[in-house]
Amino acid sequence: MIDAARSMDLVLPFTVGGGAFRGCLVRLSAAADAAIAGHAPHPAVGRLAGEALALAAALGSSLKFDGVITVQTASDGPVPRIVADMTSAGGIRASLAVDETRLAALLRAAAEPAFAALAGHGRMAITIDQGEHTDRYQGIVALQGASLAETAAAYFRQSEQIDTALTLAAAPPADGFGWRAGGILLQRLPTDGAALSADEEADAWETARILHASLTAHELLDPALPAAEVLRRLFHASGLAVYAGSEVRFSCRCSRGRLAAVLAALPPADLAAAAKDGVIEVTCDFCKTRYTFDPAAIESDKPA
Repeated sequence: MIDAARSMDLVLPFTVGGGAFRGCLVRLSAAADAAIAGHAPHPAVGRLAGEALALAAALGSSLKFDGVITVQTASDGPVPRIVADMTSAGGIRASLAVDETRLAALLRAAAEPAFAALAGHGRMAITIDQGEHTDRYQGIVALQGASLAETAAAYFRQSEQIDTALTLAAAPPADGFGWRAGGILLQRLPTDGAALSADEEADAWETARILHASLTAHELLDPALPAAEVLRRLFHASGLAVYAGSEVRFSCRCSRGRLAAVLAALPPADLAAAAKDGVIEVTCDFCKTRYTFDPAAIESDKPA
């Protein structure tokens, strides 16, 4: 069990309304910095990556199996792709695709471009992968609203019929801290035999939603404000119960053996075309680790 009062990389689950509504608070510090800094993004782009990481952590915290949850955008904007995922063991990572020419033009027009301007038109996919012997689940929603949080909330309302309140935030390095990210997810889930009447539950949800909306990005990311204290300030009068948190850390799943297996499946002509000066170089999109392979010895690099 982690120390929720001191940890700066955690997911902290909670309920409010006497258990009628479920949520979690995400705090990412070292994990966010390790996942984002290697991409050397502009702050506006890094914030999108941080928000995607916080969203993946919030969703991944509910995984009850050995698997991975992935949040991915695909769009026509200057940032056409963002990928963030989290394993059931708490490992997160992120990958970005950026059209530097279009981004530079956008930044000349607006120093702090809006979400819609950065992402453009497209979609967000949430994918749950439970391993090679199971079918993957994927839900897709159009990018909409003024933020990634609004897109995700719309997904839950439209595809899952779950009332959802979601806040995501991220901040670039400052005051001795690297990249930071956070999020707070609150959901009104269907219940049987609830203690509240329908009217009471509706009123309680509206109160919880308003309290949730009062949280500022500064409070969400403030390293001097423990995660449990954030929840106490918001919901102390709304039947708050806070549960044991889980640790989050940066972890990339790339390996020399996995990449060798991919390369070994390519036709010999493609391998020859990919080689430069007799060597194939592959850089991981997530952690930026660079691997080099001798085309003639790839089979020996594959996992046994």
